[in-house]
Amino acid sequence: MLSHRDVDHVGGARSVFGAVIVTDLLTSLDADLPLLALATARVRCAAGQPSVWDGVRFDVLRPDAADYERIRKPNAMSCVLRVSEPRVGGHSVLLAGDIEREQEAALVASHGERLRCDVLIVPHHGSRTSLTALFLDTVQPNFAFVQAGPRNSFGHQAPAVLARYRDRGIAVGTSPQCGVRWWYGAVEDASGGCCQRQAVRRYWHHRSADPL
Repeated sequence: MLSHRDVDHVGGARSVFGAVIVTDLLTSLDADLPLLALATARVRCAAGQPSVWDGVRFDVLRPDAADYERIRKPNAMSCVLRVSEPRVGGHSVLLAGDIEREQEAALVASHGERLRCDVLIVPHHGSRTSLTALFLDTVQPNFAFVQAGPRNSFGHQAPAVLARYRDRGIAVGTSPQCGVRWWYGAVEDASGGCCQRQAVRRYWHHRSADPL
């Protein structure tokens, strides 16, 4: 799945196509982009596309099919994906792309409590344009993860946005400080799993035990 046409979401796609065979592709990208010709089959992502693979359920929640005729802003066309275990009480994660307030409100109106998940990939990198109280109170994640570049020029993640999570007792991880790795059973843990940046340091990150 290629969420939308912003380069920070699709910039590495050509490398992925070169490394693995991609047969089926879901995306909101314009059909005439040369990049899409690298996939065998292409389908517009649209709400109401469920699938089950290897015992895991995938539900596309946005955009609506009608959005392709009326919305041109890339963030608003983000493919929103909920990944879950089909069993009752199974674990789940919501990947929200770069949706903003209007799309959050539409998701709440369309799906309501179905948005609830254990792990939320924070909308739009923790931008001020996203994460309304209504959306967060509907999703009710146990753990939220912010993907943002360190010292990025956009000011992501916004302190006011992070405060909304913490005010509700939701554990937050951010990629500049800690690349989080989680797995089945780990989302109940407030740490969200393993802080990969600390657990698997590159050699240039190691610190000498003895002062020079």
